[in-house]
Amino acid sequence: MTKVKISATVDPACLERAKELTGISSVSEVLERGLAALIEDELERVHVEGYARHPQAGETVDAVDAGIWADLPWDEEGD
Repeated sequence: MTKVKISATVDPACLERAKELTGISSVSEVLERGLAALIEDELERVHVEGYARHPQAGETVDAVDAGIWADLPWDEEGD
């Protein structure tokens, strides 16, 4: 993957907290993971807005509640 060198000004406390939470010492890697998370979040937002505009099977989704997925009994073994 081609990379580009950038200069950025960030909140030092926020950067340190991100490094602490992830265990990553490289500022570049922290920023790359942050950008990837931002992209994923925006794509999910656009996806939800699309479903709200064009409901599937007559259902309207106003917002996604991530907590609903936490309690589902996932069957990862295929049983």
